[in-house]
Amino acid sequence: MRLSLNLFGQPLDAYAPLAVAAERSGFEAVWLSDHLVTPVEWDPVYPYSSSGRPGSYDGATPLADVWSMLGYLACATSTVMLGTGVYILPLRNPFVTARAAATVQQLSGGRLLLGIGAGWLREEYAAVGESFDDRGARMDEIVGILRRLWTGEPVAHHGAAYRFDAVQLSPAPRPQPPIIVGGLTLPALRRAARIGDGWFAPACSLDEAIAARDILDAERRAVQRDHLPFRIWVRLRDPWNAAERDAFRSAGFGDLVVFPAQLARGGDLSGVADRVAELAGEVTRV
Repeated sequence: MRLSLNLFGQPLDAYAPLAVAAERSGFEAVWLSDHLVTPVEWDPVYPYSSSGRPGSYDGATPLADVWSMLGYLACATSTVMLGTGVYILPLRNPFVTARAAATVQQLSGGRLLLGIGAGWLREEYAAVGESFDDRGARMDEIVGILRRLWTGEPVAHHGAAYRFDAVQLSPAPRPQPPIIVGGLTLPALRRAARIGDGWFAPACSLDEAIAARDILDAERRAVQRDHLPFRIWVRLRDPWNAAERDAFRSAGFGDLVVFPAQLARGGDLSGVADRVAELAGEVTRV
């Protein structure tokens, strides 16, 4: 069983200590959640909550720029993998993402896990002037552009959403970072199977995770990608619940993700670094 720590909404000076604590405790990865900007008001359409609201996230939630922070964490750590869980890919120009990801991959010595998603917040897309309704199609196109740019060879592209004559990105990331697709909808699962190197699950039950994996397996067979490496990361609802951990393990899920708030005592985040080590010890003793 491999543990990951998903960092979101923390004070910015807490990220490095938590990443270092995770690395020392044997966590495989730390992931950074992403929003580019937070609208003050939005329709309650968050897909992973019955209320349509994403927990305590609102305009006052502190957010880190993922690329600045990952570059910082690359220098503060040496072995832990550094992931985006997940980066809202269609909000950005593909050149911005290609350059930033290549830089982090180089600074970290090849430790980047590029988790991507289409996002759910229409008002965020409107605020930054990007189209919401075609975000899935643009996401597919961007992934193809990224992988071609990361070869380091001249690339020209004339697609449905993006068009450019030959350009070249240097230095090219070595190796190319794996692309892990997030989301529980059928289009997201099909996208993960069709173009992804893995799947990053949102908050879901064990039954939902198993059903999603069945879809992924079937879709990967259908497009003849089932022979390629493919990893799945799932989020625990209660990391201290040994029965829940064992159930996911028994079902074949070996990569489990937890959040700092799940490790805090009484909402106090000051001792989370110690609790990271405590959880790692519990899992290791099994």
